[in-house]
Amino acid sequence: KVEDLYNQVLDASATQSAHLEQWSDDWMAGLSNGAFATMLCPGWMLGVISGNAKDVTGWDIANVFPGGGGNWGGSYLTIPANGKHVAAAQELADWLTSPETQLKAFENAGTFPSQLDAMKSDTLLDSTNEFFNNAPVGQILTDRANAVTVSPFKGQFYFQINDAMQKALTRVEDGTQDKTASWNQWKTEVDA
Repeated sequence: KVEDLYNQVLDASATQSAHLEQWSDDWMAGLSNGAFATMLCPGWMLGVISGNAKDVTGWDIANVFPGGGGNWGGSYLTIPANGKHVAAAQELADWLTSPETQLKAFENAGTFPSQLDAMKSDTLLDSTNEFFNNAPVGQILTDRANAVTVSPFKGQFYFQINDAMQKALTRVEDGTQDKTASWNQWKTEVDA
């Protein structure tokens, strides 16, 4: 039940969260001064952490995630059929999404490949990251990707409902509403 999960997240947050809004000045300061004990770390977050915690030692990455694996979404490329340079745009999209290009992007920026062929590459699987205690990030992120066993249904109102839920959790996290009031507001927003 959604309400049970909502309460479970907030009960854990009450004792395990620094109560810092992600991307806020305080959150960024926490990265730079070593205030974090742990955080979720998809591949793209490797650069955020290492770039904002340059003077902090001891970061590592673990091959764990509650429930096995998760995927919040990704990026999509679209090409308008009536564009001026449709063929060139398609060529660029093909190049950007090729396993070879995705492996280069992973090496340069930590962006995890979406192509299954890239996920089998020794370039990825043997990749380590010095900042993260030489962790085998390529193998770890591949294992986490392979642990995703479901593709969640994203209906017509998915993004509005998801956004409302994030705001409901944030209102409790930052203390502007209690759990019950924020839940009730979420239900009202979803019903609307």
